[in-house]
Amino acid sequence: LKHARMAKQGIASTFFDIRPHPFQERILDALQSERLVHGHWRNLVVAATGTGKTVVAAFDFKRFFDERKRNARVLFVAHRREILEQALGTFRAVLRMPDFGELLVGPHTASCYDHLFCSVDMLGSRRLWEQVGSDFYDFIIVDEVHHGPAASYRAVFERFTPRILLGLTATPERLD
Repeated sequence: LKHARMAKQGIASTFFDIRPHPFQERILDALQSERLVHGHWRNLVVAATGTGKTVVAAFDFKRFFDERKRNARVLFVAHRREILEQALGTFRAVLRMPDFGELLVGPHTASCYDHLFCSVDMLGSRRLWEQVGSDFYDFIIVDEVHHGPAASYRAVFERFTPRILLGLTATPERLD
């Protein structure tokens, strides 16, 4: 059933060894330092389009997930289905877990919200915070976080209290 669902979602389950590039490792080290040394748990990764911000987020979550013996909940928020599908595939590959996570976007519905890749529209229309509670997610990733000031994104920042909040953007100056 899970392989059928994965095929339906169009996400491959073949794995290759994935390692962060040296510049991505520097970002991961900086994130860990900001959290452990400086106590900053709300972080922003700014990098050019196509440089692998989602890969950085997946490796960052992997570290957190492994430290908690693979017992941590994640919410990945983006505004487009294609971004969410690609992110889910990346997380499955980095974690080497073919059944990790579910999509909540467009025609996709999730049966479990523990590892959710959700559109900002579905998050708002389903009022996800009311269904799971404000402290349900340990780790929240907001792709294209420069959209954060928009009303549709406000719930992510106002309704949830994750242990780690990670924003990803290539254009922090936009704030649209």
